[in-house]
Amino acid sequence: MYGFVCGIVEGDQALVKPFWEEETVTVWGTKEQIAELRVAKEALLIVFYDEETMMLEEEEDYGALAG
Repeated sequence: MYGFVCGIVEGDQALVKPFWEEETVTVWGTKEQIAELRVAKEALLIVFYDEETMMLEEEEDYGALAG
C-alpha cells in the first residue's frame, strides 16, 4: 500500500495517510528507514508563498527544487 508521510511518531514509527483513505495509520520501520523518511519529509516542505495573501507563489519552479 502507498501513502503520504504525515510525521514521525517515535524513533521507529511514522504517521501515514494511505492513498484514497481519510484516516491516518501508524507504521513501523527500522531506525534507518525512519531516518530516511525524516530527511525526505524535511526536504519536501519548502514552498514559496505570499505573506500578505498566504497563497503559494505561482511563478516558482518547484520541480527544480526537487532535483
